[in-house]
Amino acid sequence: MSRPAERHAQILDQIIRPFDLSHDFGRKRAYEAAIDYAREHLINDPHCDEFLKAAADRLGFQPISFDALENRVKVPKDAWLDVWISDDDDEIALTGTKEGIQYLIDLLSQLRDASDPEQHVHLDRGLVPMTENSANLVLFKEDETWFTGAAAEGAADHYPQREIDPKQIYAIQFIHYPPEDLPISPHKLYRVLSVAEDDGFSPNVKEFADGREDRYFKFTFIADNEDKFTYSFHLDDPAVNYFTHREILKLAMRAV
Repeated sequence: MSRPAERHAQILDQIIRPFDLSHDFGRKRAYEAAIDYAREHLINDPHCDEFLKAAADRLGFQPISFDALENRVKVPKDAWLDVWISDDDDEIALTGTKEGIQYLIDLLSQLRDASDPEQHVHLDRGLVPMTENSANLVLFKEDETWFTGAAAEGAADHYPQREIDPKQIYAIQFIHYPPEDLPISPHKLYRVLSVAEDDGFSPNVKEFADGREDRYFKFTFIADNEDKFTYSFHLDDPAVNYFTHREILKLAMRAV
């Protein structure tokens, strides 16, 4: 076991010790505690995602990651970058100072070495080191199969189907990457007001490519701004947790 892995195991032992891991609800709370620790203490650690994966594997959840590559590289003084796109979109120019180009090299090195395939880098117009007139720049890393279209050998199976009755769902929780057009927060519980089958024409859908189409359902709930929203989610999407009323009562009893 590597030194970072040993340290992660020790930290994880301390975090999950207070929780009862004999049932799903206790493991969910332990996983949330591990995520909170990573967000508070490891956000700039290059091994942060490895810690999150170790926690997910240990507790039986799909691993998440933080979009934190930008936080691991300090923007040097006098670093500037500008992305210009021609009017007919057939030419793009990337211009930078020496410090700006070095910053981009360092970011790309972080992206190259990232173990999580969902990691990417956002450089937004007007935010240092990007100029006010620059286009936004997003950097991704993909396997060769993304370009060739060939299926990767040994590709992972689809996520397992959850054994849950949609009519019994009382609350939902977004582990990571909640829909950007919703005023909601990761890891917060939201009371579900109603659940209905999705007819395939809902304008508001969180897409989940690895699941069956008939597993989408419309959820109506109150968001952070106190407005009522109706949004379709897939029952097997690992980024969304579903809770029954019984599970919520257990949480309330343990909080007393």
